[in-house]
Amino acid sequence: MKKLIFVCVIAIAAAGCTTKTGVPVEYSKACEVENEKKYIEVSGFLNDKGGVFCSNTGGGPVRCGFKLLENPTAEKGFSADIVQGSGANEVEKLERGYKREDIKIHDDQGVIIGPDQKVKLVGQMNVVKNPAKPEYDVCFMTVTKIDKQ
Repeated sequence: MKKLIFVCVIAIAAAGCTTKTGVPVEYSKACEVENEKKYIEVSGFLNDKGGVFCSNTGGGPVRCGFKLLENPTAEKGFSADIVQGSGANEVEKLERGYKREDIKIHDDQGVIIGPDQKVKLVGQMNVVKNPAKPEYDVCFMTVTKIDKQ
């Protein structure tokens, strides 16, 4: 019985250790090369920019790419890839020809939020700079946590 209790305590502790946290970073610094492969947290506004592309490149879970904008009227932002699903920190599957009001993003509590709301995202950054051809720079976040702000 003591072994079973010990295993349960370890399992609960391990679950608590997987809390999604990141180093707070200003929006303007998120795409710095220093953030490559780091878990950061950054605030902004999720936007579909007229279309969301979802795929499971590499055989992982299906992720949908949104733009994280510094403010609601910004023209450019970086990609925030969110797992497709119906649970916390996921976006519900979008059907072909969806409307903006069809977008249902679940925050960390499972509460549905829509696009254009201010959020704090936590996730791993992927940043690759090409000094010779900056138009080929890559910057996106693999989102692990979404907090409505």
